Amino acid sequence: MAARDGLSSIPLFLFAERELFDHLPLLESLTPSEKAELCAKITRRHFQVGEQLLAQDEKTESVHFIYSGVIQLTRQVQDGRLLKVLRLGPGDTYGEISLLTGAPSSGTFTALTSGLLLESKSEDLKPILEARPALIESLTLSVAKAQQFVAMFDRSAIQPAMIEPHDLLWRIRNFFRLNVQDQLK
Repeated sequence: MAARDGLSSIPLFLFAERELFDHLPLLESLTPSEKAELCAKITRRHFQVGEQLLAQDEKTESVHFIYSGVIQLTRQVQDGRLLKVLRLGPGDTYGEISLLTGAPSSGTFTALTSGLLLESKSEDLKPILEARPALIESLTLSVAKAQQFVAMFDRSAIQPAMIEPHDLLWRIRNFFRLNVQDQLK
């Protein structure tokens, strides 16, 4: 965030980079020593406006933690349309499905602002997962939710939204809290 005087563009961070794993639900169950071990191996990646960070159907060997900046997730659906899915910002992650399952990315991630990604590679996470099989189960739930979201998005994107004129009229009247007597005056 820029300073109010407009003279500075120093970002405001809510926590230090070394505290990253203390603020991520995805890895909240890690022990302090596991967090320190992963934190020591984090790769920093600065990105610029318009930069494509990960393409749909591309695989990644890293989970990406957005430390600063805003990223747009888009998805090309079956009929060829490119749809905006959501925006991600500080504290959000992406790449975990590909990292954990080897599946390609379900969408394209493009920078809307400049920012900083903190990346953790699969080879750094592997020893922890091998030592803690229960962690795999919690990560599986997180990945399953993400995959379910993608499936729901695809289903809703290909089903045309049919709104009948009388239904639309009712929605407008209801939104403005109009009744029939109000319209006759």
